[in-house]
Amino acid sequence: MAFKFLLSLSYDGADYAGWVIQNNAKTIQSALNKAIRLITKNDNFKTLGASKTDAGVHALDQKVVLTVDFKLEDLAKFQKALNKTLPTNIWVNSITPVEENFILREQILLKEYQYVINDDGFDLNNHRYELKWNFGMIDLEKLNQIAQLFVGQHEFKLFSGLKPTEYTTFQTYRTIHSIDVVRTNHKIILTFKAPGFIRYQIRMIVGAILNNYQNKKITTAEIQEKLQGIGSKATTVVESCGLILKKIYLK
Repeated sequence: MAFKFLLSLSYDGADYAGWVIQNNAKTIQSALNKAIRLITKNDNFKTLGASKTDAGVHALDQKVVLTVDFKLEDLAKFQKALNKTLPTNIWVNSITPVEENFILREQILLKEYQYVINDDGFDLNNHRYELKWNFGMIDLEKLNQIAQLFVGQHEFKLFSGLKPTEYTTFQTYRTIHSIDVVRTNHKIILTFKAPGFIRYQIRMIVGAILNNYQNKKITTAEIQEKLQGIGSKATTVVESCGLILKKIYLK
């Protein structure tokens, strides 16, 4: 009999090669699996994350399903043991039991990501979690107008890290429900909400927004064409340090 548990994880992704286990690379999933293995003295388990965050991307609410073939009697004690064993830049926010037939991807309503831009000087405490902008204070209204071009249903293959050979195996026609652009604590924060995102999609969208804002590399007309799948790929992928998986909303 299998037992399933839903975990919520926070992590600083700066020192990791992303979520998914990779050969010869330090990843969030491998660190989590190592901690579970040390605590349970058991290899009969598997972990599945809701989002395959890329190298350097952070999270405040990565959802993970842990499936085991043994009982975990005291979840509070297990959570405490995990947080003691995990590296200090990974933290388990919560653990709750779910039904054996629980399928994570079928329960996801929305994923919320934030991209943070600092256009107002150096921030010692947060420089690992933001894009440093060195081209003067950003006009929030102008940036927001550009961002809204990407809201709604569009063909996003030209704003993705997919190879042309992958276009038929991934759903590239996607819907972005909203992109909110605000200034808070001297930072620009773009908040993206959608059922799901393609590899590099948000970072390429932000790159296009900033390029268009500066009137270089991509025009508004070119953005609109690329959102129909016309033309070549967008060229700029902004740094991963500014991207944070803020929350995953489940049914």
